[in-house]
Amino acid sequence: MKNLIIGLLSIGTVMSINAQTEIMKTSEVKKTQKVTNQGVSYNTKVKVITKKTKEKKLDPNQKHLLNQNLVGTPVTVEKTIMIDNDLDPLYDTKTKVKYFKYKGVKYDFLFNEENVLITYTLNDKTITSARMVKSVNNNFYFVEGKDFNGVGYYNKEGDFVIEYNNNISNKSEQVVFETHKM
Repeated sequence: MKNLIIGLLSIGTVMSINAQTEIMKTSEVKKTQKVTNQGVSYNTKVKVITKKTKEKKLDPNQKHLLNQNLVGTPVTVEKTIMIDNDLDPLYDTKTKVKYFKYKGVKYDFLFNEENVLITYTLNDKTITSARMVKSVNNNFYFVEGKDFNGVGYYNKEGDFVIEYNNNISNKSEQVVFETHKM
């Protein structure tokens, strides 16, 4: 009986933890046929995994009520793009993309093994704003580019913050790239 009660309590705990965040994953694979210079036919494929995460938050004004309303929270969108373009069955490159907004403009953060590129689109042209390199202790990024030179990190809301020295005012400033809301 004691084991049954402990088992039911642990199931309730797992359910309450999972109920705090909604996660939706979709996966899409596109295949094409290619031929080598020697005439050998092989398949190439691109796999895109889209993960949308939304945290569930209750209305703080109703904290003493039994049936509380949910408050709208941003949806974090993350795409992983894997490319296989040779004869072996393994994927050759892997890039992760996270989407943020700053001053009403959508920014793409392109993560690969070495660094992160911050890009945005202007007049159907992709512009690289900055490049980031992760620090040795993995707590922050070194950011350098034409728009920002400084240090970047994630805040507790999941937004990306860059602290930099403004050369015109000679003061430290910060910009916040907000989680892209869907």
